[in-house]
Amino acid sequence: MFVGIALPDLAALLRPLLTSAVIGTLTAALLRLDWERLAEALRRPALPAAIALWQLVASPLVVWLGTALVGLPPDLQLVLVLQAAAPPIGSAAVFAMILGLDGVLAVLGTVAATLLLPLTLTPLVGRLLPETGLDVDLAAFFVRVTLLVAAPFVLAWGLRRAAGAPRLARNDDLLAGVNVLLLVVFAIAVMDGVTARLLSDPLYIGTLLLTACVATALLHLAGFALFRRAGVAAAYGAALLSGNRNMGLMLAITAGTAGTAFSLYVGIAQIPMYFAPLALTPFVRRSRL
Repeated sequence: MFVGIALPDLAALLRPLLTSAVIGTLTAALLRLDWERLAEALRRPALPAAIALWQLVASPLVVWLGTALVGLPPDLQLVLVLQAAAPPIGSAAVFAMILGLDGVLAVLGTVAATLLLPLTLTPLVGRLLPETGLDVDLAAFFVRVTLLVAAPFVLAWGLRRAAGAPRLARNDDLLAGVNVLLLVVFAIAVMDGVTARLLSDPLYIGTLLLTACVATALLHLAGFALFRRAGVAAAYGAALLSGNRNMGLMLAITAGTAGTAFSLYVGIAQIPMYFAPLALTPFVRRSRL
């Protein structure tokens, strides 16, 4: 992320690879999954389904109402609703494992929310977001969302069929390395335009950064509080899924129609999201005492 800010020409050069990096990151994550264990966990779908329902339906509605009541400017309302409507990031399971939590819930929540996104985001855009200035062809939008969501799953299925699960398991470290490289490409590319705006209007960039930090923290807290009764581990898993949203996928889906503010916000919002595991570590450790 900081390389993208320090080297804006490199960020501009990599910008055309943004959509490919988003698709590739999720594909690589899916290739690393134990699909048999995932199928077994799907026999108990209640908790992942509840988390997906919160993320894709309740969360954006709450944010839309809250931002309207507070009277935020339309550009900030738009970026916050789109953030709240996004599925979890593909690396949510990695975050969970870093914290010593079970990654299965994170995987199930991510997969369920990502697959359901075309069905929830399209009516949300049609009903709520025109008020903030976003005007899109809903039929074309639905097709675009479906294609971008389906592509990683189709690619992962085809590659698993071609390579075989044992071979993929033996090369897990290589797949992890590919995933990291794709995340680096994404992190640099998504910073395109941030440097110029930072130099010309640091107050606006500071406002977006503060907004991103507050929104990310509140989404984490909401996820934890809503699912606390499911147990501490499940609550922290839900917090990770709720607070770390796949903004890159939303940027690829909206394809520039959400405006400059959203494009800048997606880059800036990566900062608090990638610091989330570090911030949560002492709380998770304390809960185990």
